[in-house]
Amino acid sequence: MKHFHPFQARDILTLPIAEHDGWRIKRYAILAKNRKFDEKIASAALDAAKKRLPKAGKLDDPDNNHGVGFQIIHFAEVAVVSPLFYWMWGSVLANTKQMRAQWETPTIFEDGISEVVGCVWELEIITFEIQSWMNAMLCRTEPPQQEIKQYLNSFFPTDRSKQLRNEHADSLQE
Repeated sequence: MKHFHPFQARDILTLPIAEHDGWRIKRYAILAKNRKFDEKIASAALDAAKKRLPKAGKLDDPDNNHGVGFQIIHFAEVAVVSPLFYWMWGSVLANTKQMRAQWETPTIFEDGISEVVGCVWELEIITFEIQSWMNAMLCRTEPPQQEIKQYLNSFFPTDRSKQLRNEHADSLQE
């Protein structure tokens, strides 16, 4: 089966937090082998994300979103894929339809496959973000307005992708 390949960790970049109409969006880029980061593509992905977000809610609103989320821009082999997630109801991770741009037109994002949550490289960041939200917001002792700073300042450790790459290389040699 040609679609099963040995796992290879990918470089992950932390991008600046985007603020837009009450939203604060943490951002990451994942680079597949032989793909380079491109600011124009990342900006186009952010612009597409801004159009898909609902109206930003407040952190203390139990019946709405909290105006906080994260975006992944995956410079993958076959396309640029950009899932967008946001927090609501205190403990629920919501998402918009996946965004996807073909490499022939990498700044034009359209809907991706709706049932896809993410690939293993994206899920690694999603898992980190869930744990970060739990640690900062659900295990908190301070008011949410103070604890959100901890969440917004917590990013997937980019050296983790290098560690995974080394661990995987070691397991292949055994």
